[in-house]
Amino acid sequence: MLQQNFFLKSLFLLFLLGVTALCSAQKPAQIEILNANSLEYDESTGKKAKKLIGDVQLKHDDVLMFCDSAYVFSESNSMHAYSRVKILQGDSLQLTGDSLIYYGNTKKAILRGNIQLVNKDVTLITKFLDYDRTSNIAYYYNGGEMISRQQQDTLTSEKGYYHANHQSFYFKENVVLTNPQYKIFADTLKFHSSTETVYFLGKTTILSDENFIYTNDGWYNTKNNTSEFYTDSYIYSENKFIYGDTIFYNRDLGYGKITCNALIKDTADDLQILGDNVQLFELKDSAVITKEALLMQFMDNDTLYLHADTFKVYASYKYDLDSLNHNTLLSVDTLRNLLAYHKVKFFKRDMQGKADSVVYNFTDSTVNFYRDPIIWSNENQLTADFIYLQMKNKVIDAIFMEKNAFIISIADSIHKHFNQIKGIDMVGYFKEKKLYKIEVHNQAETIYFAKDDDNRYIGVNKATGNDMLIFLEDNTLKSLTFIKDPDGVFHPINEPSPKDLILKGFNWNEIDRPTDQFDIY
Repeated sequence: MLQQNFFLKSLFLLFLLGVTALCSAQKPAQIEILNANSLEYDESTGKKAKKLIGDVQLKHDDVLMFCDSAYVFSESNSMHAYSRVKILQGDSLQLTGDSLIYYGNTKKAILRGNIQLVNKDVTLITKFLDYDRTSNIAYYYNGGEMISRQQQDTLTSEKGYYHANHQSFYFKENVVLTNPQYKIFADTLKFHSSTETVYFLGKTTILSDENFIYTNDGWYNTKNNTSEFYTDSYIYSENKFIYGDTIFYNRDLGYGKITCNALIKDTADDLQILGDNVQLFELKDSAVITKEALLMQFMDNDTLYLHADTFKVYASYKYDLDSLNHNTLLSVDTLRNLLAYHKVKFFKRDMQGKADSVVYNFTDSTVNFYRDPIIWSNENQLTADFIYLQMKNKVIDAIFMEKNAFIISIADSIHKHFNQIKGIDMVGYFKEKKLYKIEVHNQAETIYFAKDDDNRYIGVNKATGNDMLIFLEDNTLKSLTFIKDPDGVFHPINEPSPKDLILKGFNWNEIDRPTDQFDIY
């Protein structure tokens, strides 16, 4: 029994010693006085205080504090410091101000006056700052300014936070960051000083001589001038809007990359280019668009839809030289082009087409079709080795067909009879979106189904010549004139054999004709 009581008493004593040690370990450190030119006891404040004057140096934990004068309250483990106040915490943080109230038990510092928080290259200037050493967070309000000397950045805001552990700043309300190359306006920004990266946490605009950027979410590295934007972000530059789910941008290289739901909107040419992968080369005024690439150009109450595997938008240059002044340069004109290649198809209500590749020159309004091009215009199918369109006020004005030119239209859909025009080269002219005149150059051939006054087929005209001029009215033959070496024959409707109804090279390809804007994929 005695042994059991002794064991219980020993256990209780060890418990008391443990609690005493724990309480002792948790007791806050006292503010230490390291130096002062004079020390007095002052009870004028109603509390017993040590009044320190001249070269005051204090310490709390690993923090050193300096000032010209101070009151130290030992009972509450607090202090008030005045004039040329400085706080040093290791080599990561330096705080200066006009006055300081410091609470040792809670490790809270309240600075007022001309305050500077210095973290390596970054300096924060304000008049109201509270610093919690436990969380290592400094908070300022009523306006502040941050200066980065190396990057020449100046940032102002109404309030903000500094997280010393992460070396990061948060800025809120009327945030403005000014750099010699750009200016940023935002609601909320985060700045990570170790990586020199700005994070956008709300509506943000970035202005520069080159462009205008808007974002709700993203980041910008001020050291290497790279950035990435998300959530309804866009870039505006020289009449072009650039949208995308994710936009990467390198300001120094003038390079950007857009992934997923990219959109380039050109207000000057009234067109839009879409794709899921876009690379932008700003210094070359060019772009490459892949993955679901689509061009939409709005013209004359209609829209042109053009799709290909890849788009390249680029600028070329035309030089005007003064031949009378030893080729002195007079002016330079920029020609903007779109190159679409592989599996090109386009749809417009009055015209459709396909080719392996297309070059669209926006400046002189020409569209060039390469490798097995086909154009459908109303009832007509036009083919040649090479075709280019001449536009006028965003409406087709003429079509040029070079080598193996061929035009086919349905004469009789029931019996599959076709009107046909063939030649080495052709030029077709349009009026009110309809083909009304055709010039056939070299080795002209034609098959045309004639009708009587009651609109009944009566026969087939088959003719050849060197050059030929054709006029159409509502896609119906109005007149046909051979310029050189005409030769022709007329067959009654029941007489010609099938071989007399088809010209060599005939290929009706209605199955590939897009029927709407979705059929171009």
